[in-house]
Amino acid sequence: MALRDVLDYLALWSAIGFALFSAYVVVVFRTGLVYTARNDDGTLKEHLPASGQLNMLALLAAIVGFQVLANYVGIAREGYRISFLSLLLLNLAHYLVLFLFDTLVIDGLVLAVWRPSFLQLPEAMGRESMKGHMLRSIPIGLVAGIALSAFSTAISSSLWFGG
Repeated sequence: MALRDVLDYLALWSAIGFALFSAYVVVVFRTGLVYTARNDDGTLKEHLPASGQLNMLALLAAIVGFQVLANYVGIAREGYRISFLSLLLLNLAHYLVLFLFDTLVIDGLVLAVWRPSFLQLPEAMGRESMKGHMLRSIPIGLVAGIALSAFSTAISSSLWFGG
């Protein structure tokens, strides 16, 4: 893959990820599903009920599934051959773009500053709460990103790239 192909891939699949994640945020806030794993101030519950665990596992599985789909449609189906390490780095870059979108745009701008009424945000989930959430989520999100990217790379590599 040439540099232009990599940038096109990242731009397209990041834009799709932004749209999907934005829709997910609207759904989980509008339905109250977000509160199966989080307190009203946005912090993670100390003892997650089964529904909260299922919600978090579903999100992690969706991230892996989305990357595997992107790898198939954007790379394998296009006929590109790519090494495991190159695919891992590409998946990690893709994850980091999505993670930055979640942290800066969703948490920082939408939830902390804009606070649109259609999301029905509790008063406790304000600027200070979201600032704390963002600072706590950075190291966790980075470690999770490495693991999720490695998992999606292993799946994709074994299915389409002879890995």
